[in-house]
Amino acid sequence: MKLATRRDGSRDGQLVVVSRDLTTAVAVPQIAGSLQAALDDWGRASALLSAAADLLDRGAAKDSFAFDPKRAMAPLPRAYQWVDGSAYVNHVELVRKARGAE
Repeated sequence: MKLATRRDGSRDGQLVVVSRDLTTAVAVPQIAGSLQAALDDWGRASALLSAAADLLDRGAAKDSFAFDPKRAMAPLPRAYQWVDGSAYVNHVELVRKARGAE
């Protein structure tokens, strides 16, 4: 199963399933609007996305279109991130100062 995010003017893009040979794709808004939404509900979405991929690879997907990689964007354009700044000298100095351990 190949997934992509197609540029559609929204911040998260539109989730599409792409054929194995990368020639066709199908939007799957009935499953998830974006890859992040699919990941958030992976227990439900994975089987549905796999079924959509199978249909697409058999040429039986309704509303499939030619896949244009130029219209693709980063798979997770606004991915969540946890940043640990505790190793930076400035952070260490601030923590030591806050504890009174200068």
